[in-house]
Amino acid sequence: MTNIAGKSIQIVTAIVVGVFVSCTSDPQGSGIDAGTDADTDTDTDTDTDTYPDYDSGPDSGPGASLTGRWAQLINVSIIQEVGIPMVPVDQWVASRNFYLVDITTDGQGNLTAHERLCALKLKLRGCGMELPGNNTSSVNQNFIDHVQVLERHITVDSDEPGTAWTSDIVYEVRGANLCNGECDPYVDSTCDPIPANGSANEGDSTPCGGTCTNACCDQDEDGQPGVTNTLTGLLNCETYAAQRWWARLDGQIVDEDNIAGDVVDNFSEQTVLAASISLCEPENPSTRSENCPEHQYFKMIRLSDDATCADVLALTDCDEDQFTCDTNTVLPLDPKNDMEMDCSPDDCD
Repeated sequence: MTNIAGKSIQIVTAIVVGVFVSCTSDPQGSGIDAGTDADTDTDTDTDTDTYPDYDSGPDSGPGASLTGRWAQLINVSIIQEVGIPMVPVDQWVASRNFYLVDITTDGQGNLTAHERLCALKLKLRGCGMELPGNNTSSVNQNFIDHVQVLERHITVDSDEPGTAWTSDIVYEVRGANLCNGECDPYVDSTCDPIPANGSANEGDSTPCGGTCTNACCDQDEDGQPGVTNTLTGLLNCETYAAQRWWARLDGQIVDEDNIAGDVVDNFSEQTVLAASISLCEPENPSTRSENCPEHQYFKMIRLSDDATCADVLALTDCDEDQFTCDTNTVLPLDPKNDMEMDCSPDDCD
């Protein structure tokens, strides 16, 4: 993802990027820019029958008034160096991740945010070059249905506005059954690597979970390895990816119904396990930090305790099947589109 200087990792353009991948946790995808802003779509999770009923914990103590159900947007961006011969242009990719979050407490100021993914949206631009046609990439509903709920831990010393809201770093691995995967491979020598590019075949469908194998697995249970990404436009194919990403939230309590701040210590690595055609297999893909902190942020809005993913998406115009998350009506959970021209994303500085 971003904010880690000097890291260049295996990641392919036009597949999952951003905040997303674990056989033991939660997601994201990307595409090929058509020269205009594009918002690639995944289906959304609005199933009301499978939301767990969390015990919010004691009614008193630091953070007790913050328990309950929230809507959350985590927005991050990266520069993707494509590595596909027919796509000779890098991409700026903003990843919008919408969650339904349940916050619980132990009564001592130690909070747990249980994050259920509702939808993924990506906004794309080419870096200094336009590509012909309308080129997009997306993951399917199976992916949304089969990511697990993440747990993020936050310690607060009060419920008052201005109180720091800083989480631990949360790691996810998707499309692989790693034995030791929830770690940073750049600083932890015991961290297992994600499976290599080209290490699987079409039709490999080992289930995720169970005994660790350090090999790929079928995250979205569609009969293909890893996470399936569908490309349309200049290229029409599927790629099958494994990914690991990690991020920390660093913000503050705005008021009793709003929490907001920055996404920091965030990065992502990804490999292409296989592809449906050879043209979609990258030669030397990588990603690099975008170095624009104003593009890495989160915001949370309190919901009623019986809210669902549909209520999360009602707070943003990103719930529409459209090419932009921009409308004339600004909704509470909309991305900060007015900030996205900062740092010249069209040139990918």
